[in-house]
Amino acid sequence: MRVAKVHIEAPIASFRYPHFLIGRQTSFDMPPPSTIYGHIASAVGEWFNPATVKFAYQFSFQAKGSDLEHQHVITKGGQTFKWGERKYPVSTQAVVQPHLRDFLFGCRLTLYLYPPDLAEAFRNPVFCVILGRSQDLASITSVEVIELEKAKGAYLEQTLLPFAMRPLLGRGVTVLMPRYIEPPPGREPHFGRYIMLFDLVYAGEVPHTNRLLQHKDRAPEGWLVDPYSPAKHEGARRGLVFHSFVGDEDSVARF
Repeated sequence: MRVAKVHIEAPIASFRYPHFLIGRQTSFDMPPPSTIYGHIASAVGEWFNPATVKFAYQFSFQAKGSDLEHQHVITKGGQTFKWGERKYPVSTQAVVQPHLRDFLFGCRLTLYLYPPDLAEAFRNPVFCVILGRSQDLASITSVEVIELEKAKGAYLEQTLLPFAMRPLLGRGVTVLMPRYIEPPPGREPHFGRYIMLFDLVYAGEVPHTNRLLQHKDRAPEGWLVDPYSPAKHEGARRGLVFHSFVGDEDSVARF
């Protein structure tokens, strides 16, 4: 299976939880699928059909922090102001208040994309490259097309996994993430459950105590691996679990 492999680096990135607006803006520790969609769309230059693209990634950062920002809270006006001898109604009112925003420092993203034709878009991106919010500038350090290999064993690390794998995995953090946000004017959000896996876990036929759970009645599974990724225990390579933006997420976790 041929895919585009894109390396992206960003000094600062923030993936805001969508339901926290006032007081503190917390950040996911990994980019949600909706962020990946927007990242691809900025390179392509338009809203693309979300059903035509699948992705997997490996993401890491060096540190976490928080900083103060100004937030402009705009509300409907209800007062009046006087100018000369006349009073005028206030249509809107804005209050500036400080709030804390969490951010990730020293971010690195290795993005795998199907179809591989997307590599050309990342070689010549239409819009500014960002990772996270509009002010979180990023750099594309390399773009290539590689052939993934099938293997009986692999390792998973610093990646996003579908919630369907939770019965096999005791590690990682279960999160509800924005999966896809429809184009304007509707902008209707769609959410999905995922597992943010940070630790190294082996899968398939790799003899190691730190591995996915196995069921004796379950047929052996094959894994798509990046043959150019660092080799781990007994030569295992990085396993890739692909996601979609729409449709049944559990049914498209692997090819």
